Amino acid sequence: MSSTSKPAHTLPLEITEPMTATFWNTKHRSYRGTDWIRTPTYFAQEVVGRFPPGSAVLDAGCGQGQDSAYFAAAGHRVTAMDHSDFALAQFPEEALSASVRRVTASLADFPHPFDDRSFDVVYAHLSVHYFDLPTTREIMTEFQRVLRPGGLLCVMVNSVDDPECGEGRQLGPDYYELEPGDTKRYFSRRTLYDLTSDLFVPYLLEQHGRTHKDPHQSFVRLVAERNE
Repeated sequence: MSSTSKPAHTLPLEITEPMTATFWNTKHRSYRGTDWIRTPTYFAQEVVGRFPPGSAVLDAGCGQGQDSAYFAAAGHRVTAMDHSDFALAQFPEEALSASVRRVTASLADFPHPFDDRSFDVVYAHLSVHYFDLPTTREIMTEFQRVLRPGGLLCVMVNSVDDPECGEGRQLGPDYYELEPGDTKRYFSRRTLYDLTSDLFVPYLLEQHGRTHKDPHQSFVRLVAERNE
């Protein structure tokens, strides 16, 4: 169930173990009670207008479901995937009443538990920048596999202009372990383009993304069409 597309370049070796479900369950418990965890993200609000009506949407790394609920309310058929069963259990009531499908799975477990060409949109908000490069590349390849021809990829990731970039133990280019078991990658527009350009044709690739909880506005945003 892998894509026939080939990597655009040779990836360096920086193999690390993906963060565990226990890590993410603890992280999501710390998010409870914050004022932003029930609010649709800026990115979701910015890209939803690009979705075809009634799209089958994969929210990859959905967290506690605020964007899944937002997409469902807009009339889309949403599958919400996350490694944290705790996060999936916190879904907003409106998402549950809209019959959002919840799937417990890690982005780093291959193949993803979906058939080829299952979705019109794959959406990933701050969920794909935690992995070594070979894993990140395979995640993007899986996103291409599960998208239908002409399907849309919407991804937002941390950037090299993040004030946190450079902290912790360096594992590879722009890739750090902030504390034991907590790894994070930082992208520029160029590195995200190089990683994905043979898989997706970009409509938007810029470095001014924002969140409700971070003061800086330097996240890298990619909106792209599946490359045939």
